[in-house]
Amino acid sequence: PSRSFIQFHGGRGATMAPAAKEFYEDQKNLNKLCNFLRSTDGPAVREAIMMDKRVYYIKGEKLVNFMVEPKKGTKWPKELPRFSSRPEAITVCKELCNIQYIHRSEKIAKGELEVARVRDFDESAYFTWIYEGDMTNKNLMTTALIIGFLCCTCFPIWPNFLKVFVWYMSVSLLIFIFFLVTLRALVFLFVW
Repeated sequence: PSRSFIQFHGGRGATMAPAAKEFYEDQKNLNKLCNFLRSTDGPAVREAIMMDKRVYYIKGEKLVNFMVEPKKGTKWPKELPRFSSRPEAITVCKELCNIQYIHRSEKIAKGELEVARVRDFDESAYFTWIYEGDMTNKNLMTTALIIGFLCCTCFPIWPNFLKVFVWYMSVSLLIFIFFLVTLRALVFLFVW
């Protein structure tokens, strides 16, 4: 990310502040920014279908506006420097396009997008998020789901002591739920 990222080649030709410029040159810091932008605190995104896949997209202008002046009540992360001007935010958005974290899209119908031939960042265009963030948690949950499924389907070949243990645990849980429901019903009758 060192090519034309340093300088904004737009109408005013402004350059980024040195601290922010150096910070966002590092791809790890761009990942941090994208993690924030893709979080629930980030700008509002819309859902659409692109090439038979559900995607999230945003208009370039809304992304730049959010980066320069976040919506009210948004807590900007302390480890990320704020953008002081629109050209700074546009420069970072262009770099996000260059490293393919977002790509330009065109609306073909309501709720349907297609990849645009033009790849440049433009505030009036729509951009689809390709960046998915850290996948470690998703991968761990998928692995746990597969292992859990295999354990359940292999129940007939479990050793006898494990079958007895699972039976005792399920009966204990059933008795606990029965007493809990009964207690709640009695409390409800006395309070009502």
